[in-house]
Amino acid sequence: MHTSFGIYVHITWHTWRRERSLRRQDVSRVTGAILDAAARTGAHVHAQAVLTDHVHVLLSLNPAAPLAGFVRHAKSEAARQVNLTRDVASRIRWARGDYAGSLSRSHVRAARVYIGSQHRRHPDLIPR
Repeated sequence: MHTSFGIYVHITWHTWRRERSLRRQDVSRVTGAILDAAARTGAHVHAQAVLTDHVHVLLSLNPAAPLAGFVRHAKSEAARQVNLTRDVASRIRWARGDYAGSLSRSHVRAARVYIGSQHRRHPDLIPR
């Protein structure tokens, strides 16, 4: 049986008070948590970008799985993974909430380009 979904969403969330707390070594933990959340919820990640104070994700969703479950798992698991490597004073915290905007299939390519250009758009926010 083949199943295809045409629900596309651009999601962003940021750190508490936009603190520039994500570092280069955190990027793989955050992207791994995003991919794990997608696998758990039946979503497919098309693009993602991690900056020092915010994250972008483009995904297609299974209509039977709520978006909130994906975001909750991605944020909590990313923070857990990153904070395992930090002392209490330098732990990351995400701000409450997120932004999620739906896209038509015809806008997916432009959203992928936009997300892929985040390091050029924000060179001061590249995790170091």
